[in-house]
Amino acid sequence: MKKTSKFFIIAAVLILCGIAVCYFTGKSGDSKNPVVPIKTEDKAQHIVDTMSAEDKVGQLLMVGILTPSLDQDASWQLSQFHLGNVILFDRNMESPEQVKRLTGKIRQQIEKQSGVMPFIALDQEGGKVLRMRSAFPAVPSEAAIGQGGDPAAAKKWAVTTGTQLKNMGINVNFAPVVDLGSPAERSYSIDPAVVTAFAQAACSGYSQAGIWCSLKHFPGIGKVKTDPHIDGDSVKADKEELMDQDLKPFANLIKTVPKDTMFIMVSNVTFPALDAALPACVSQPIMTDLLRNQLHYDGLIVSDDMEMGAMAKHYAFADMGVMAIKAGADMVLVCHDYGHEQETYTGLLKAYTSDPDFKRMVDEKVLHIVRVKLALQQDK
Repeated sequence: MKKTSKFFIIAAVLILCGIAVCYFTGKSGDSKNPVVPIKTEDKAQHIVDTMSAEDKVGQLLMVGILTPSLDQDASWQLSQFHLGNVILFDRNMESPEQVKRLTGKIRQQIEKQSGVMPFIALDQEGGKVLRMRSAFPAVPSEAAIGQGGDPAAAKKWAVTTGTQLKNMGINVNFAPVVDLGSPAERSYSIDPAVVTAFAQAACSGYSQAGIWCSLKHFPGIGKVKTDPHIDGDSVKADKEELMDQDLKPFANLIKTVPKDTMFIMVSNVTFPALDAALPACVSQPIMTDLLRNQLHYDGLIVSDDMEMGAMAKHYAFADMGVMAIKAGADMVLVCHDYGHEQETYTGLLKAYTSDPDFKRMVDEKVLHIVRVKLALQQDK
């Protein structure tokens, strides 16, 4: 073989190696040594292709840990069950510095085991729902902000809240509430147009701060009489009334808020006019037929906490996660008990390994989740 031919073969191999490095790492070269940038879609697919069944199921869950540090039990729980996302509560939060250390440890462990960053979330609505109150700005309730009459205030407080959370390593705030007239001052208004305007401003503020937000609690629980934390309840309104009132802010905001900046959290309340049998968070007519197909939402859907009485008193944890994912959810919240988290995970894993249709569904959802996480990571 001629030397010239050998030279070209070697050069071709080196180029291909460079492309491969770029493909599998996503790293780009400098101006002297450029490499082909990997597309987010391709990188996401590669990550999902290399995940085990356990890793994929872990991406479907967002769980709570019980301590302000990643102690041995919490670390084992995340590792043993390949859990991909975490929600924090007051029990985890002592100071901004401590929370930043905790989220750093969580992220380091989950990213190492799964190849992708976790969502780390919080419910920081303002007013009565405010974590780490003594060390956090006194965010007004949504009702107080709404009564002020200026949506710019909602954006201002969202920027303030989002910036503080991002500085602590939190990348999702489960807010704003877009229910009409919820108790405990958790709603901007009983007027769908007012709620839409203030919630849109808040979503813009969270985006400006660089974190995700969540519209909740679909399809709207302002009419509920029983606290879902305690037990289930039914919203006794016909579909026309729900579409004109409670669902209106969701429908409006889906059209205006970028899908790649928010979740929609689905409630665990029953809406007989939409599904006579099942709560919203495990209802295909509500999550798939209504939210996906009729309202054309194609962002991420997360269930409300499955440990609330509305679900835990009526369904087994081994079944709830599977029911939610089959019905249309992308992610399931289990917030307070390690045993319940394990039961939910085990139920999902059993369904994944035994049901080919469920496996295909999960693979699609995990690809969506990973793609979103990679985009979020690039925006940091």
